[in-house]
Amino acid sequence: MDSKFPAVGELVIGNCSKVTPHGAYFEIFDYQSLGPEAGFVHISELSRTWVRNIRSQVREGQRVVAKILRVDERRGEIDMSIRRVSEPQRRSKMTDLKLENRARGIIAIACEKTDSKLESIEKTLLAEYGSIYEALLTLREKDAKFLIEMNIPADVSGVLYDLAVKELQPPTVRLQGILNLTCYESDGSVVLSEFFTKYAKLFKKKHKESDLAIQVISPPLYRCTIESPDWKAAESDWKGIQKEIHDYFRSVDVEISFERK
Repeated sequence: MDSKFPAVGELVIGNCSKVTPHGAYFEIFDYQSLGPEAGFVHISELSRTWVRNIRSQVREGQRVVAKILRVDERRGEIDMSIRRVSEPQRRSKMTDLKLENRARGIIAIACEKTDSKLESIEKTLLAEYGSIYEALLTLREKDAKFLIEMNIPADVSGVLYDLAVKELQPPTVRLQGILNLTCYESDGSVVLSEFFTKYAKLFKKKHKESDLAIQVISPPLYRCTIESPDWKAAESDWKGIQKEIHDYFRSVDVEISFERK
């Protein structure tokens, strides 16, 4: 990382190292040099609801996503919040960690095959991109020369390129919701059939980076599955779907409701 301390407002991942009656201490990923109890979450910042038993909310060894509220570098104190992290933010951050770990695994394999120093390669990629995963995604779209120009040895660059193309795919997330759709028109089955045919094309036209599948559970219930590049996009797509479906049936006698799974 560029700084020894996280910035106020930054989302971080922490591993709980100690629970007290007043809050919990966390080791902060990417800032492990600050120690196993660098981050503190006060009991009031654990949950949006009142916490009677702190251990019902957090326990030693638990991994969480938290927001940095205050940093006192002189005293080495970092106050964090769990309750101020939205569910989409939490999922997105955990997905980022999973992808970064996957990318680090690819680096480790390449270094083992070429008898190269893992730390040196990781340091070079982090300095250039801030993320090993983002560096390898860029590599997939280019070729080994991309790494050679960053002074990474040719043999390592070649192996990394092959592994990135074979093992590393652009990220996608899957969001599911339930559409409750009842049509009271005399030709309701025809109306719904036409809707499903047309809406699939409409969605793809408006949401070029996402895919949508609508499957019958048991009328009037339908499962909507959205695949998007990240959680922010998926949540935005889900909101857009609700508005678009309401707009589509504006002049039709239907009953519509949505449930996020």
